[in-house]
Amino acid sequence: MNKTFWIPLIVSFGTMIVLYIIGFIANIDSLIFNISLSHTEISLVPIGVGIVMGFISERIIKSKSHAN
Repeated sequence: MNKTFWIPLIVSFGTMIVLYIIGFIANIDSLIFNISLSHTEISLVPIGVGIVMGFISERIIKSKSHAN
C-alpha cells in the first residue's frame, strides 16, 4: 500500500492514543476510556479528532503530490 493510505491511518490512531493517554494522566472525563465489570465508558472526542486529523493529513499528502 502507498503512503496516502498508511500516513493518515497512523496519524489518526496516533492522535486517538495520545488523547486517551492525556485524558488518563490528567483525569479529563471527556478524554477517558474506562472499563469496569459493570459497564464500559468510551469517549468519542478522541475518536472524532483522530478521524479529522486523518482526513487533514490525507488532504495535505494529496495536495503536495499534485504540486510536484
